[in-house]
Formats: sequence, structure tokens, C-alpha cells
Amino acid sequence: MTVMSSIVVVSDRILAGERPNAAARQCAERMAAEGLAEPAVRVVREAREAVEEAIRQALDAGHRLVLVLGGSGFRAGNDAPEAARAFIDVELPGVAESIRAHGLSHTLTASLSRAVAGLTARDRTGALIVTSPGSKGGASDTLDVLLPLVDRIFAQLDEV
Repeated sequence: MTVMSSIVVVSDRILAGERPNAAARQCAERMAAEGLAEPAVRVVREAREAVEEAIRQALDAGHRLVLVLGGSGFRAGNDAPEAARAFIDVELPGVAESIRAHGLSHTLTASLSRAVAGLTARDRTGALIVTSPGSKGGASDTLDVLLPLVDRIFAQLDEV
């Protein structure tokens, strides 16, 4: 199953060139290795409206998997969960909880993530949006849980 995907990176420092975009590169490589189409990668500033616009553009382009890296903490500008919820029709709390639980096996700071996962619709038009910590470790934990579920999620959506 070919699922078009996007990675939205929420980071003022990466956008300014002060930090490498290591987590997005790592995620793109893993997603491609799992048979997903090469994801489009976009870096946006830490502001809800910027994240919402990037998600909207990904969905308008037909991308059915949108992974948002960063902006899932509690500092000012960490509004990725709220931005994602603007598009989510049904949340998948078990996915977000599993990602946090997996992360907790590596670091206690995983408990600080406010990451969410959900679907934009409950049928073949639905896209999966997942927010994730922006660190390489947090992004890796997200993919450890998410990638084995992608085929099943889209198979269920496409059955409807």
C-alpha cells in the first residue's frame, strides 16, 4: 500500500539554520525503508497558525499520513497538538499513549509529551495525523509504535 506522507517540523532553531534537521531525516529514511512513499518535509515556525497551515497543505496535497515533529511540549509556541486537533475527527488515544509508554522505557522526559494521534475522517478519505517530540529519540519512539500500525489503520479506513 502506497501512502503519501508529510513530515512537518516545528522548530524556530531548525528554520533559522541553528540546528540540523536530524530527526526529520531519520524519520524520512525509516518511513521509506518501511515502504512508504518518500515523505515531503517542511519546517515551520513555532506558532499554531504555521503548523495548521502546513498540515492543511499536506492534506490538500493528498497526503494521508502527516507526522508533526516538535511543538508537543508545554513551552510557549508548543501548539502542535492543538493545531492537529483542528483537523482530527476521531482521536486515537491508544496510539499516543503507546508512544509515550514506549518512550518512558528510555527516558522519563517522555511523560512531558502532549502528543496526539487521530484521523481526519472515518473512511477512505481519512488521513492519520500524529504529533511527536522533535528529538531524534522521541521521533524514533513514535515511529517504533506507529510504523507497525500504518498498514492496519489504512486498511480499516479503506474498507469503509
